[in-house]
Amino acid sequence: MSTIPSAPTNAAEVQTRYGELRALHQQRHDAILARHGRALKAAAPAIVALLYGAFHSSAAVAPWLFAAAVLALVALIWYIINQQTKLTIEQRLLVLYDRNLNRADGTETQSGRTGTEPGQNLRTSSHLYERDLDILGPNSLFGLLNTARTGPGERGLARYLLEPATHDETLLRQQAVKELLAKTSLREKIALLGASRFQQITASFFDDWLDDAPPIFARAFRPALILTATLNLALLLAGFTHLVAWNNVFPNLALTLAVQGAIGFYLRPRVMPLLSISAKLQQNVRLIADGLALMQSTKLRHLQSASLEPAEAVKLLKRLESHLTIVEQRNKEWYFALSLFLAAGTQAAISIAQWKREHSAGLRSWLAAWSEFEALNALAAYAYEHPAGDGSNTWPDLLPASAAPLYQARNLGHPLLANAVTNDISLGLATDPASRFYLVSGSNMSGKSTLLRSIGINAVLAYAGAPVCAQSLRLTPLAIGASLALTDSLAEGRSKFLAEVERLAAILRLSATSSLLFLVDEIFSGTNSEDRLAAAAAVLQKLLANQAIGALSTHDLALTGLATPTTHGLNVHMASPSPEDPLAFDYKLKPGINTASSARAILRLIGIDT
Repeated sequence: MSTIPSAPTNAAEVQTRYGELRALHQQRHDAILARHGRALKAAAPAIVALLYGAFHSSAAVAPWLFAAAVLALVALIWYIINQQTKLTIEQRLLVLYDRNLNRADGTETQSGRTGTEPGQNLRTSSHLYERDLDILGPNSLFGLLNTARTGPGERGLARYLLEPATHDETLLRQQAVKELLAKTSLREKIALLGASRFQQITASFFDDWLDDAPPIFARAFRPALILTATLNLALLLAGFTHLVAWNNVFPNLALTLAVQGAIGFYLRPRVMPLLSISAKLQQNVRLIADGLALMQSTKLRHLQSASLEPAEAVKLLKRLESHLTIVEQRNKEWYFALSLFLAAGTQAAISIAQWKREHSAGLRSWLAAWSEFEALNALAAYAYEHPAGDGSNTWPDLLPASAAPLYQARNLGHPLLANAVTNDISLGLATDPASRFYLVSGSNMSGKSTLLRSIGINAVLAYAGAPVCAQSLRLTPLAIGASLALTDSLAEGRSKFLAEVERLAAILRLSATSSLLFLVDEIFSGTNSEDRLAAAAAVLQKLLANQAIGALSTHDLALTGLATPTTHGLNVHMASPSPEDPLAFDYKLKPGINTASSARAILRLIGIDT
């Protein structure tokens, strides 16, 4: 594995580092491939010599020559298998760095994973900003950040993006991400977990297994099965070694098999469901155990302790894996008869059930620690590829909860947009009482919604512990409530207007218990201007009374009267800088109210000359 002593400082250096690492692994791949090819060619003479010795008398071929050919062939086979294993590792790492380079140069920034795949169970319909800020789904923040190897890791990343954290927790996350930032060799090892790069565990896989209560077996069944299996083997051994005549072996063997079969038949209703649900678990347990072993090699002490309590995770998971291996192998033809002869499946089921009863709580804790570790590592990969201090990205200054609500950014951009236009944002400045909220006016397509999303999504990144897309960002702990992407729902019989009312009600409830950042696009657009103004004023008054800060957007100029020094609001707008072309938007935030009209330009777009 390769190591890098420090993190890159700009985007060009990221691509250079990744290119160097890919070239290194390509060189290793080619060297291994050449050795592998030479070994295959060398095997041919050994095979010829072996076949010659096998079909000719010992007088024609010296015994030492035959033995040497056998040893040479065995050594070559071992060497070929070893080189093939190394070749597979280098091939997987080449795929890893191809993907890294594609992310770094902007060719393919999304991972292809959305967080909404079946079995992940990460999305909830009532979340106050997930859909509005594109946290999950296609072309989402989750897709941008996700380099997790497992489903539990993806769950951990989603929780970092969707669930609120305390100020102390956010600081710990940022510290951990900085610690993991330059560890490219660790990310290589994580990418190599599992039998293949395609092996994936859904977030709910272990949940389903752990939620299924293990059956209870009387203690007498285990020693009884061990005794019958031992007797079966002893009787066979006695027969083959002629210690006991076969006519005496067979009746006793039939008796022990009958007793064993009766026990197995009696336990079958409890054993078979357990074996069925455990059948696909073996490779996944090994993956998690190997992952936890990697986690214990880092300096993240609080996660290390979680993987060691209430007992050592890796050791116990390896023990579970050994039981699950029996379950996996018993379905193969070569092992099936022996499995029945030894009651291996029933014995494994009893062991698995006992393991679940003793360690299920521990496994939940270990999985939680692993999911958090993968989330931190994914954020560290993002931080590596978006170096703080490069002018476009920075580590946010996380102010304490005791400070007054504040969100102050310089050159804030949207992390999902290439070459995003940036803006300065100042909400809640103590030196400017009129900065409690922005009233953003402007026509459609001027960039109002994207601006609001930029504010919210960078807050999500900051609280997750990652760098943000800005030259600087200072913010206090803020819950996020957004109403930006609401739609009608025919299935639920709910209109967009009703959905907005319900969302705003939820945001108001949240503002009563938490410091809040609110982001509302086209507030109450589904009603007439007079009612819209009155309802928006009432909602805004309640939010401000609860000390919330935020921004609202509108193209209805009647609402701009809501932002005054008395209401602690500021009118800003987004519009084209060219009077001749009102649709030539520059997406820059400007002071004051938008007074430009784009009606004629819109008519020209649809082919109507005026």
